[in-house]
Amino acid sequence: MREQLHGVGLRWCVLVLATAVTPVFGHEGHQPLPTKGVQIDLKTGQLTLSRAAREVLDVKTTEVESRPVAGGVKAYTTVVSPWTQRAYVTSRRSGRITKLHVRPGDTVSAGQVLAEIDSLDLHELRLDYQKTLNELELSAKILESLAPAVKVGSVPAQRLVEAENTHEQSQNALDVLRAKAAGLGVPETDLSLAVKGDAPPLRLPLVSLIGGVVVHADVAVGKFVEPTEHLFEIVDTSRVWVKIGVLEQDLHRVQEGQTVKLTFNGLTGKTFEAKVDKIGLLLDPRTHQGLAWAEIENSATGRRLLPGMNGQAEFILPGRATGLSVPVASVFSDGAERYVFVEESSTRESSEYRKKPVVIGRQTRDRAELIAGDLFPGDRVVTRGGHELSSLFFLGVLRISPGTARSIGLKVEAVSEHSVEQILRFDGALDVPPQRRTSASSQLAGALHEIRVDRGQQVKAGDILAEVSTRELQDIQLELLKAHLDGAMWRATFKRLRAAGDAVSRRSVLEMESRVKTLEAQSANLRQKLLTLGLSSAQIDEVIKSRRVLDTLPVRAPMEGVVVHFDRTLGQHVRADEPLFEIHDLSQVWVQAFVGERESSQVQIGQLARIRLVAHPDFEAEGVVTRLGPVVGAESRTQMAWIEFQKMPAVALQHNMLARVTLTTSRPPPTLAVPVDAVVSDGLRNFLFVQKADGVFERRRVGLGRADDRFVEVTGGLARGEKVATAGVPQIQTSYAAVR
Repeated sequence: MREQLHGVGLRWCVLVLATAVTPVFGHEGHQPLPTKGVQIDLKTGQLTLSRAAREVLDVKTTEVESRPVAGGVKAYTTVVSPWTQRAYVTSRRSGRITKLHVRPGDTVSAGQVLAEIDSLDLHELRLDYQKTLNELELSAKILESLAPAVKVGSVPAQRLVEAENTHEQSQNALDVLRAKAAGLGVPETDLSLAVKGDAPPLRLPLVSLIGGVVVHADVAVGKFVEPTEHLFEIVDTSRVWVKIGVLEQDLHRVQEGQTVKLTFNGLTGKTFEAKVDKIGLLLDPRTHQGLAWAEIENSATGRRLLPGMNGQAEFILPGRATGLSVPVASVFSDGAERYVFVEESSTRESSEYRKKPVVIGRQTRDRAELIAGDLFPGDRVVTRGGHELSSLFFLGVLRISPGTARSIGLKVEAVSEHSVEQILRFDGALDVPPQRRTSASSQLAGALHEIRVDRGQQVKAGDILAEVSTRELQDIQLELLKAHLDGAMWRATFKRLRAAGDAVSRRSVLEMESRVKTLEAQSANLRQKLLTLGLSSAQIDEVIKSRRVLDTLPVRAPMEGVVVHFDRTLGQHVRADEPLFEIHDLSQVWVQAFVGERESSQVQIGQLARIRLVAHPDFEAEGVVTRLGPVVGAESRTQMAWIEFQKMPAVALQHNMLARVTLTTSRPPPTLAVPVDAVVSDGLRNFLFVQKADGVFERRRVGLGRADDRFVEVTGGLARGEKVATAGVPQIQTSYAAVR
């Protein structure tokens, strides 16, 4: 019957079968076709069903809607606090907690006092301040009493100089103590009141670095604490980051500015929409996941997202904002070709339908986007009974429409000659050279006081990434300030003694000169130490000029690059030289290939290579072997080979990205060959889809010879100049199976 309908080419064919005959064209899962009441025009795709036939098939239709279909990449996600909106609180000195001002759950502001500590350092500071103030008052009185006596000559002038020095030394010591008190957050007025004996005991305040909610407090009145302990944890949830783990093979489908839809386990039925604001620049070597970040203002969501919540993310792929869509159940296929049955008319006695080809874009479980096809909003398409109707339109040939060709990426090329190379294939990974990646750390232990950079931010060598509050830095500055003040005083004294000539002994002048040189050397040494730690010359000069020490030590970028990793918290205690920020200069990236022991003798420096990336399926770049490892790993049995790109690619590269490397060992003369993607294998037989002059595809068996990563030699069954499909072949194979 099928051959008759197609071969005779009748415009209208009426399938009239005896009512006693068993229904035909049925198959498992679908209704059998009725035995009569079906008219079909294969050329135009028009189909007419009688009422009885329509009822037997239980044909149902629905309208084509103007509704976009969202398609995307799915991933898991976690809500985290931004770097500057979560902080620990630590004490600057050891001591015992005497008073608590807040409890977990309380809302605090930046700079608010959370607790007070009684520290022995404060008692020593008060004692030193009292002692120095008394010495200053005494030296002032002595200086006042000596001045008249020196004028009348009853007291030597040197006594007056010594008294002036003593007074200035006391003043310098008082300035240093004032700077120390300011560094501890203790006002000088409190020290002055303590001298009078009418002030409350000095207490060291614990203040919050940020405004937010106290989520944890590991404190109690009377507890002894150390500067390394995290006593309070403060979180500001007004704004949160959403950290999304993206599989390596999906990285090329995610970009900044892309819309992402978010759902969270703790907020059932609630969907959030945000934009990707950052793409991570470092691949996890264990999970091979990259990171994408989105930011959400909690104040605008109505229901707060809490750091720590887990959920799911869907990146919406770029596409049309509006478009037509139909139910998935209305779309039928004979392989690559997709089509629907459109209801053109329907009466009580009969209905007319027309088969119309369509091109499907995005697709969800329920809806399919139409990106090409002669359909309009309001058209009705068959959603039930269509599988049975599609059995009537068997054409017996494989022809791909232009719309379908575009949708499957069909590419047809004339067969020509290519060099099929002798190659070696290896797995590898992208590797940022050691001299182009580094970590930034604090050179002194302390608490992380401020973070100045964001994820993926470009920085220059010397840029300040963060600041660390450290007691040792304050002590070095106080030493410098004291050495500088004393040095200035003794230099002035030395000049006066040298100007006095024979009135002062030679030994006194030499001793004074030695003291001045010692203080100058000490000042220079302390200054250089502060420069090495990261302070600038301008900052050091300001410390000396203002007589106020800096609270924090800068953490500077050792080199130019981008910040690819940071996982610390404000207020967190960090050790000296503990890596805080990881910085990569991605202007040069190598490929590290793992060469098997058996192939190692065939790999040489200078060999050409082709590089492909898992994260970017369409990526291919040329490279050259520049270095070879000197040993074979005892466990892996592989030798390392480093391959440099001949030209750095435009795609975003990340450390640890998986790569596939092809090395060329020889290049024979060209021979008749086709791209490897053009070949379809069926057991031990190989086929190509050859396009004839009328556009119909024929699956032809061919003989194949040598192959590399790009081409395979054709030894028989194909002539030069014939056209074969080289892309979209899997979809053509599906179509072939349907029409066969």
